[in-house]
Amino acid sequence: MTRKPPDFPNWHDISATYFMQGDSYTFPDNASGGNGGPIPDLSCGLFLSRCLHHLNSELASRNVTSNVEIHVAGGATQPIFNPPKQKTALIVLADERELFNAYPLPQEYIVFKSYSEKHTADSREHPFPVGYFDAAGSAEPVPFSERSVNVFFSGFLNRNRVDIYKQFRRIPWLPTKNLVNQHAKEIARRLVDKLCPERTFHHAFPDSRISFTEGFAKGLNPAEYGALLANTRIAICPPGFVSHETIRHWEAMKHGCVIISAPLPPSRFYRGAPLIELRDWSKLKSVIQELLNDPAELLLRHESTLRWWQDMCSEKAVALYMANILCQAPSPQR
Repeated sequence: MTRKPPDFPNWHDISATYFMQGDSYTFPDNASGGNGGPIPDLSCGLFLSRCLHHLNSELASRNVTSNVEIHVAGGATQPIFNPPKQKTALIVLADERELFNAYPLPQEYIVFKSYSEKHTADSREHPFPVGYFDAAGSAEPVPFSERSVNVFFSGFLNRNRVDIYKQFRRIPWLPTKNLVNQHAKEIARRLVDKLCPERTFHHAFPDSRISFTEGFAKGLNPAEYGALLANTRIAICPPGFVSHETIRHWEAMKHGCVIISAPLPPSRFYRGAPLIELRDWSKLKSVIQELLNDPAELLLRHESTLRWWQDMCSEKAVALYMANILCQAPSPQR
C-alpha cells in the first residue's frame, strides 16, 4: 500500500538516492544520483563526509567490504530498492514523519535512519544522527571560560515553540504551563503572531541572544549563527515543527553547550546524555538562572557534554557504531 504524506503545505517530493561505491565514501564527491539527475546540496554534507571518511577507514582496518547508499526521504511514494550485490549501508535522511518502511527492503540492506523514534531491538533500522549544518560544524569553538553569550536561541516561532515564547513575553490569555493539544498550539501561534509583535528577548538574561523569527532560516545567516553557537554557554533547543530531535541539538552538543531540551527519543544518542530535559517549559527561566548562578555546575555540564559528544555522537563515534553493525550483518549469498 502506498503511504501518502500528511496534508502539510511545505511538503515537497525530495525523494532521491545516492550511490557510493569504491575505495572512498566521500559525500558528495563519490556519489551519483540514482535518478541520473544532479545531486542537490545537502545541508549536513560536512557531517556525512566526515562520518563516512571514518567509516571507510574503520571498515578497511577490519577488511570488511560494504557499499553505502544515502536516501533522502520525503516523497509520496517509497522507491523500489533492488537487491545490491554486496552488503550495503542505507542511510535514510530527512524522514521526520517516519514514512520510510525498512521491512520490504532486501536483506542485504542495513538501514540507518535519522528521526528513528520508533526503533526497537528487533527493528530493521538503526538510529542515525540528524547531524549539523555545515556552517555550525565548521565554526571554531570558543573556550568555555571565554564565551561571551550566556544563553542563545534563534529560531522560527512555530506552534511547538509558543510554550517557550510565552516564558519571555507574558500572555495573560494563555496558561503558563505547556499546551498539550496540537490544534490549540496552532491557534495560540496564530494569535501570538497577530497580537504579540515582540520577537527579541536579549534582556531576559545578561549577555544573551534570544530571538524568534518569522520563518525557517529567516534569521541569522549560517556563518553568524554558527559563530554565536560556538560562543554560547547555554543553548535552548526546542522541538522543530514535527520532531523533538533537531539539528540544533547536534550543533550545540558539538560545541559543548549546556543543552536545555524537550524530552528526546531514547535512542543510543540521547539515552543517558547530559542534557537538561524539560517536560514543562514554564520551568525554563528558573533552570537557566540556577545554572548561571552556579558556574562550577555549568562547567561540569559543559565537560560532560563534550565527553558525550566524543564517545557517542562525534563523526568517529558514529562511524564505529555503524562499522560494528555492518561487521555483524551477514554478507549476501550469491
